[in-house]
Amino acid sequence: MLAHLLLGNVRDCAGFKLKRILIIDDVEDRAAWLKASLELAEFDVVGVLGWEQVNERSIQDASADVIIVDANAPGRDTLEQISLMSSTLEKPVVVLSASKDQHSIQEAMKAGVSAYVAHTIKSEDLRGIIHVAAARYLEHKRLRDELKEAKSLLAERKMVDRAKAILMTDHGYSEPDAYSRMRNMAMNRSKRMIEIAEAIILAKELSN
Repeated sequence: MLAHLLLGNVRDCAGFKLKRILIIDDVEDRAAWLKASLELAEFDVVGVLGWEQVNERSIQDASADVIIVDANAPGRDTLEQISLMSSTLEKPVVVLSASKDQHSIQEAMKAGVSAYVAHTIKSEDLRGIIHVAAARYLEHKRLRDELKEAKSLLAERKMVDRAKAILMTDHGYSEPDAYSRMRNMAMNRSKRMIEIAEAIILAKELSN
């Protein structure tokens, strides 16, 4: 029931898909079992890589929706690769690990892991684990995007304030007049306020 609800939520998020799975594991027998179990659960396994084969190109070529990593205790190099997968390539990453060490788990989560499973799993667990990982990934991505947008808006506001200050100092405008002139200029030239602000600041810097 939980897996069904999570799957519905994930499908509602910008067409996010879950079918294509990339496996990263150096142990052939374990990778083979995982591949067979995923295919039995009607997932498409698009590749099985050892860690020496992992790089940005190999992951992009696989075009996976979700990446499953099997690592006993992710080391620094492994965590760097996971961070690349999660942030740069924007993929949910699931780590299946025999390590229950809290430090390893915390470091993996910081690196962008969407789900860290520190216990033996059965084939019937995989669908639920993947759905939970995808849902968590989408939520974290939404929060990251909102934070990025907020920082961008704050930076733009500071630039506009700086440009207003230049107009007020150099031309004696009041703050409302300076803002009004910038807004009118933006409208007349079909520009954004930040573009007008940048032009004013650049002109000031060139005149010094």
